[in-house]
Amino acid sequence: MAKKDKKKKKKLKCIDCDQRTDDYYKIATNRGDIIKCNDCYELWVWRSVRMNFTSNNNTGKSSLQDEN
Repeated sequence: MAKKDKKKKKKLKCIDCDQRTDDYYKIATNRGDIIKCNDCYELWVWRSVRMNFTSNNNTGKSSLQDEN
């Protein structure tokens, strides 16, 4: 019995790097969905987490118990 072919995904254009890819994330915004490729999406998440960590004046303590 032959294996079934996987469903082909559309190749869409990434909003950040302008590359066409079938490995993407669709992000909902007020103006509609935007497409980011896997690499650009991961970089965006890493940068946003890093910015949130530094903007909260975090001193490196991982929990409230570390304060004592």
